[in-house]
Formats: sequence, structure tokens, C-alpha cells
Amino acid sequence: MTKKIIVFVFVYILFLIRPYPIYGYQEQEIPILMYHHLEDNINNTTVISPKSFENQMKLLKMEGYQAISAQQLYDYLNDQAPLPQKPVLITFDDGYFSNYEKAYPILKKYDMHAEIFVIASRILEMNGNNYHSNETAKMSWDQLKEMKDYITIQSHTWDLHYKLPSKNGKLNGAVFGPSIVNGQLESQVEYEERVRNDFIHSRKIIKEKLGYEPIAISYPYGIYSPSTIKLAKEAGFKMAFVIQNKHVKKGDSLFTLSRITINGNDTGEAFIHKLKTTTAKNI
Repeated sequence: MTKKIIVFVFVYILFLIRPYPIYGYQEQEIPILMYHHLEDNINNTTVISPKSFENQMKLLKMEGYQAISAQQLYDYLNDQAPLPQKPVLITFDDGYFSNYEKAYPILKKYDMHAEIFVIASRILEMNGNNYHSNETAKMSWDQLKEMKDYITIQSHTWDLHYKLPSKNGKLNGAVFGPSIVNGQLESQVEYEERVRNDFIHSRKIIKEKLGYEPIAISYPYGIYSPSTIKLAKEAGFKMAFVIQNKHVKKGDSLFTLSRITINGNDTGEAFIHKLKTTTAKNI
């Protein structure tokens, strides 16, 4: 009798520790895809042609993948809600006009949600000419609003998408740590104030323009430090994204969630292989 009780207690503890899988699966590994700009007849790690992008979205649909939002991912990673059986998170960085003109119609066609991490200072007040003539054209706030049925906007900083020299003179991401600004090396306090204020301002402006606060930030160039993570938390973000070319799963740090770089030349088997392989290689 005592042995039966011990076995029962052991099985009960296992049940509590490792609950039955939802929808027939347990620990999911979620591919998070990273795109930037779309342009005809160009395919590389930062630019994809509309034709290649549509082929990839079509493949996702054919393979049964369901595009999720950053909020859904956050809820899943915090044990607040399940995900569909084959989730994928589609992301874009920077806020290029091509996302509105070329990617958005394709996303709608294949019923795919996406997240766009915008450099908020570069988003135009009204549809029209780009303020920064030396940069690839960005979208307007009106265009971001128009895409709300399939797109959620997140932060890619207010205006820190560049590199600065560090103490040893080596260029590093502007959010990484104390840098040489106006010929002087910042103190840790000055660095933290600069980056924290930028992060907070990006959230404030997105809420002011779109009616909601972004929950996530992608660090420019995927560069970060422990201080960057601390400042992202202090600014009110719930999670952040880097570039490590592997899938995301429960237990991963919410402030270093990996994304997979998608090459415009990734079609057919190569593209699907990235979705199905825990660690994406040769990218």
C-alpha cells in the first residue's frame, strides 16, 4: 500500500511539473523571421524582391504556418496563452516605404500578420517626400495606421540607429555603452540617460501617433549589452530582439530573443529548412 501511495505521489508531481501538451505538442520552437527592405530584382540579406517575398509567404501558407503577433509570443513565453501548432513571427526593421507599398499587400493576400520595428524619428508626419533625402524612403504615420489590420508597430529606437566610437575608438552600436559624443567620452550616467530617454521617447511617440505603446524593441544591428537590456526594461518594454539565427523557445531571455536573417535568395527548400531547423546555419 505504501509503495502505491509513493508511486501515486510521484506521478502527481510529474503531472504538475510537466503538464500535458496543448494541442498535442509541448515545447514549441518559434522561428522569428527578420526582413528589411523590398526592391525589384534585388535579393540579399537586407533586401528582398517582392517576387521572392511573395514566394516565401506562399510557402508559409502551404506549409501550414500561422503568423503570430509579438503580443501572442509574449503571452506564450509567460505561460498566459497557447500558440497555434506552427507559429511564425514575421518582422521588419527600420520602417521602409516598401513595407507599405509592396509587403503589406502580400501579407494581406496570404493572411499573414507582421511586426515592423520603426526608427520613429524617421517616420513622416504626412505622406510625401522623404525628409532625409540620403536615406531609403520611409513610411508615414498615416500609412502605419492604414496597415493596422495586419501590422503592429514596435520600436527600433527613436533615433539611435547608428554607430559611435567607444573608449578604444572602435565603432559600436549607439545603444551599447558609453561612447565618444562631441569629442568627449560619456560617463555611464550620461550614456544611460541618453539611451533611456531615446527608448522612452520612441514609446511615447508611437502611442501618441497610433494609440498604443509598443511592447518590444529590436536593438539596431542586433548589438546590445547588459546595460542596454536594463535600459529597455526601465523604458517599459516587455521584450527585445537580437540576431542570433536560432529559434525562440520558453526559457529564453525575453530581452535577447533571437531572429533569423532571411535572405532574398532563400526560396523553396532552403527557406523551409530555416523554419524547421533549431539553429539556422549558413546565413
